[in-house]
Amino acid sequence: MTAALEALVGQVLDDHYRVDALLGAGGMGAVYRARHTTLERDVAVKVLHTDIGADSSISKRFDREAQSASRLDHPNCVRVTDFGTTQAGVKYLVMELLVGEELGARLGQPWEPEAACEVLDQILAGLEHAHHCGIVHRDLKPENVFMSRGLDGREVAKIVDFGIAKLLDADGAAEVLTRAGMVFGTPRYMSPEQAAGGKVDERSDLYAVGVLAHEMLRGQPPFDSDDLASILRMQIMAPPPPLPDSVPAPLAAWVESLLEKSRHERPASAAAAREHLAELRKLLRERSTTA
Repeated sequence: MTAALEALVGQVLDDHYRVDALLGAGGMGAVYRARHTTLERDVAVKVLHTDIGADSSISKRFDREAQSASRLDHPNCVRVTDFGTTQAGVKYLVMELLVGEELGARLGQPWEPEAACEVLDQILAGLEHAHHCGIVHRDLKPENVFMSRGLDGREVAKIVDFGIAKLLDADGAAEVLTRAGMVFGTPRYMSPEQAAGGKVDERSDLYAVGVLAHEMLRGQPPFDSDDLASILRMQIMAPPPPLPDSVPAPLAAWVESLLEKSRHERPASAAAAREHLAELRKLLRERSTTA
């Protein structure tokens, strides 16, 4: 597989994108740094593995990712600028080239609450936009949050990889592109309803934000095991462990609200969760100035 991935370096896709270097690879595809030869601009190109792309259902999911992600236009969502299929049948997706690192590279130790809140606010802002566009991510995890820097030097969290996103129709019902009962996502960050193979909506993404928040504030995810089936059971039934005493009680309660087992007991939307977080941050700042 490595030789096949490297073989693409140096080729030009659809007369526009010169592939310069392999940046990373996963089970579904690989990401390259490329150069738009006409605009003379560096971009990132995600390519679906050819053997996987031969599967019509997976190919359709990839096309749906491209179509849905290209609708997103927000500072906290990666920008998709083009997509297509070459004459050789290679399916590709063109994105802005990000410089920085995955959120996962910074986990493992507890964060200061205010630093965690700043990143969580940005993640929620990106989700609010995606949900407004009818897109549920369904696989929000540290590897899919990229820490980059804006033109003003401020660090920006960008949500990437809407590869298993589910597009909602105008009535809010999900257009299911996969067979009923199939479970997609990452168990450590998967909502209870997703772990059980049930209905997934915007509040499933909010649960994943709760898992991220818990991991940032505690230094480790709430549920972990070498046995993936055990993690799924814990997501469905086990209460999350308490956060450290260093986490202010109102913030801990907010995280717990995101981790409610029933999606009906979580915040109603990313906007609602973000509004509550803004109130908490204001309260914590007032407490710090009067302490």
